[in-house]
Amino acid sequence: MTFSILDITCNGINLKLTMHEFSLTQRLLDLALKKADSKQIQRVNLLIGPFSDEREESIQFYWKDLAKGSLGEGAEIRFEHVPVEMKCLDCTGTFYLDEETSMCKFCDGERLQLLSGEDVRLESIVVE
Repeated sequence: MTFSILDITCNGINLKLTMHEFSLTQRLLDLALKKADSKQIQRVNLLIGPFSDEREESIQFYWKDLAKGSLGEGAEIRFEHVPVEMKCLDCTGTFYLDEETSMCKFCDGERLQLLSGEDVRLESIVVE
């Protein structure tokens, strides 16, 4: 569950920022700074699933504010969209979900477990 805390327009884009996205961005920044090992971060590569509640614009907005004065300031944030991975609870097959079906590709089962595609993850960073 997310709660809107700020509704602003930035560069013509309406942003509904949430406390969840703020804390997620803080955790991503902390992790990136730790991995950077006291080097300036040039780029942060994030993986984002289609079922994620987080908005790219909000993460970029918060990053800009949270990273001020740190080695993460000015870093480019890149998002790579990853597919939804599911597991069938009937036949145990795993597959990537597409927009055309919501059933198992192996047995047409409907009892599915979400394995990935609802989160945002730090894939890698590029440092100077």
